[in-house]
Amino acid sequence: MRRIFIVGVVSVILSLLSPSPVAGRTADTVSQKMEYLKKEYSVKFVYDSSLDLDVPYSGPSLEGRSLDKALRLLLGRNGLRWERNGDYVVILPKKYHTVSGYVTQEDGETVINATVRDTASGLGTLTNEHGFYSLTLPEGKRSLRYSFIGFPEETVDVDLKSDRRYDILLHGGEQLDEVVVTADLNSPHHTTPTGKISLTPKDLGREFALLSSPDVVKTLQTRSGVAAGTELISGLYVHGGGHDENLFMIDGTPLYQVNHVGGLFSSFNTDMIKNIDFYKSGFPARYGGRLSSVVDVRTRDGNMTDYHGTFSIGLLDGRLQFEGPIVRNRTSFNVGLRRSWLDLITTPLQKLRKNRSSDDYFRTSFHDFNAKITHVFSDRSRADISIYSGEDVFKITDEMKTERLSPEPVALIGNEHEKIDLRWGCLTAAINWKYQFSSKFYGVFTGLYTYNHSINDYSLDDKRFEGDETTFMSRWNTSNHATINDGGYRMEFDYRPDGRNHIRMGSNYLMHFFRPQNYFSESIHGDDSMIDTVVRHLQHSFRGHEVSIYAEDDIALSRRLRINAGLHLTLFNIPGKTYTSVEPRFAARYQCSDRLTLKASFTEMSQFMHKLSNTYLNLPMDIWVPSTKQIHPSRSRQYAAGAYMMLPHNLRFSVEGYYKTTKNLLEYDGGNNLTPPYEAWESNVSQGRGRSYGVEIEGSYGNERVSLDAAYTLSWSERNFPEYYAGWYPDKFDNRHKFNINLSCKVSKGVDLYVGWVYHTGNRMTVPQQLAVGPILPGPQSGYDTDYVWVYDKPNNIKLDDYHRLDLGVNFRKTGKSGRERIWNVSIYNVYSRMNPLYARIKIRDDGSYVGRATALSPIMLSFSYTLKF
Repeated sequence: MRRIFIVGVVSVILSLLSPSPVAGRTADTVSQKMEYLKKEYSVKFVYDSSLDLDVPYSGPSLEGRSLDKALRLLLGRNGLRWERNGDYVVILPKKYHTVSGYVTQEDGETVINATVRDTASGLGTLTNEHGFYSLTLPEGKRSLRYSFIGFPEETVDVDLKSDRRYDILLHGGEQLDEVVVTADLNSPHHTTPTGKISLTPKDLGREFALLSSPDVVKTLQTRSGVAAGTELISGLYVHGGGHDENLFMIDGTPLYQVNHVGGLFSSFNTDMIKNIDFYKSGFPARYGGRLSSVVDVRTRDGNMTDYHGTFSIGLLDGRLQFEGPIVRNRTSFNVGLRRSWLDLITTPLQKLRKNRSSDDYFRTSFHDFNAKITHVFSDRSRADISIYSGEDVFKITDEMKTERLSPEPVALIGNEHEKIDLRWGCLTAAINWKYQFSSKFYGVFTGLYTYNHSINDYSLDDKRFEGDETTFMSRWNTSNHATINDGGYRMEFDYRPDGRNHIRMGSNYLMHFFRPQNYFSESIHGDDSMIDTVVRHLQHSFRGHEVSIYAEDDIALSRRLRINAGLHLTLFNIPGKTYTSVEPRFAARYQCSDRLTLKASFTEMSQFMHKLSNTYLNLPMDIWVPSTKQIHPSRSRQYAAGAYMMLPHNLRFSVEGYYKTTKNLLEYDGGNNLTPPYEAWESNVSQGRGRSYGVEIEGSYGNERVSLDAAYTLSWSERNFPEYYAGWYPDKFDNRHKFNINLSCKVSKGVDLYVGWVYHTGNRMTVPQQLAVGPILPGPQSGYDTDYVWVYDKPNNIKLDDYHRLDLGVNFRKTGKSGRERIWNVSIYNVYSRMNPLYARIKIRDDGSYVGRATALSPIMLSFSYTLKF
């Protein structure tokens, strides 16, 4: 049995490494077949010696065919031309032409990452982030196949004698059941970079919804190589990086703040999303500015032919999206609004609840607003305006009145009023003009603006009265505002000179106007006879300039070997200092067979922006600061490699490993303030290094009804900050093992089921290991004969209990005669109510012994939502 098993395993491996057999094909080259024709038909071949005829011939047998048919099979299939002159056959070089255009849905929405493939030659390409494609093919009759996940394939027969333009409509869309696409050039088996994941609205819609809406960041947290950080928070820790090392972009505009309700939700309205490209390694040269990951979100343009919309309401928020034509087939709009709605009920109720002794008021809310207008000037020219606005509001008002009830009359003798006002959010705007210069050259010109703000206001007013006189008053007001204004441009060029090269190049510029902290405080004390006032105002502002140029080429060196080589150059200027960064990017893909692909990549990234935080919770009060003379930019270098297999029966399997190093990382110590003080921040940071490495194993199965994904990550994440510890120590989110399994299936025509289970080893914390007697120093003492100090061996020296939970989501769908679809969603978070630890503390018992206690936060949570598509 052991021998049979070994022979079977070896057979499977050899079948993966060898090309798929095709009936009737041989391994002879074109030149060898020409020798056969010379002998068989007594002809002579004339050709330029620069022609490469030592390429494999993969067609049917030439035996028993006429000379013309044999030449058509031998030379025509390889894109060669020929002319007969008696006994001479003159072979001419290939003649190429280009097919280009847009791939769109029936409503005019462009399709990102759609596959365009020539069935005869096997050459193909993907539409870019604007839905444009360009494919150069040999002259002659061609059969082009257009496909995208969820749509039936479209086939177009072309007699290619010159450059041609074909704008293709993919029919069906959401009205069809799931469609399995066999030729997907965007799958990991065909793309060149490592670590790329693409998500569509259907991928987001089949997940469970926490309290209300599907969430982009929480979906990314389920991927291998990604740590979620703290329970319920929309943190993203990719390959050992920090939560501030991820580049979030919406329609090409960077976002600094992507969290709502302290991180419970992310800022992306899934009703507006067209596509998400997520990179955790193998970053193309067109991206820069962050160390760990790229999340490139593209929003939908809007329906060019009809009016449609979506209305949804859940336990916490409501969503409304509406789109349609302004000028049919020429101009469209798409508007989406998401807003929490509980404050619309609680605020009026609190107003009615007022009484004489107290007046408490609490309000929290958030909103996301997206708007996009798209206009098609011509087949070559189109433009759009994209706007996003998001903001959180958190307010608490507490008023206490003290009254003397006797002797009569009743008199007010005290009034205390406390108010907390927190606001944070961002605004982005982008104007894009897209122009097709030729069938091979495409350009996008963008003007962009982004505004990020954080406001933290606090006031405490205390008064004491004796009759009509104020016997004592105390007023304390603080205001802390932080803003970033960015304005600039993006120029992107997409050039495909032939079927082997896909060149991208461009330039980006941002002018940063930083106001990291505008602080104002006012302290007033006294009575009616004398008032003492102390006012303090601190304001910091300065400009920075960030300009970058990049170029990359995705090159097909052969049918099996493809590389992506690029360079990203950045210049960052602040007053008194200019930094330059040269970042090489390289990725290679070797397709061993139709079933097995090997990849490797090397990338360097730089980050000129740093986030100061006194906690690990990614709070909105954290402030962004730029690199300075003393604080250098952070740098990362990452190597990745993997094997990707397409197995029979719709099974896929991949193994990917990575090794990443970082330097000039920052750890901030700003005291116990929730809002980090900006003054002298450079002296309150420590700089160090990081390293992370691991292996990610993924497997998946999918058909028309069932999709099953499983992923396992084995990883290490370590830090080295000499001020804290001499050697390497584990990062807080050094989760050694992580396992995810996600199942989505269509139970029936109207019922979809989602089940997800996640497990990872616990987060780490720093706790003291003993209480030791400290030395008695000269000077004022603590009042005890002996001083005690806590002793730590190294940071993050303990591991909390392992984390695991089960999530469940069910969609009940019903489509009426009018075509309106209704969706009822029931989601359960943490089905078996696992109390996962959030943090731990060490306490001293009365007998002097020590005990550690962990605190959990999130039990089972049930949520409902109703969605109407009209």
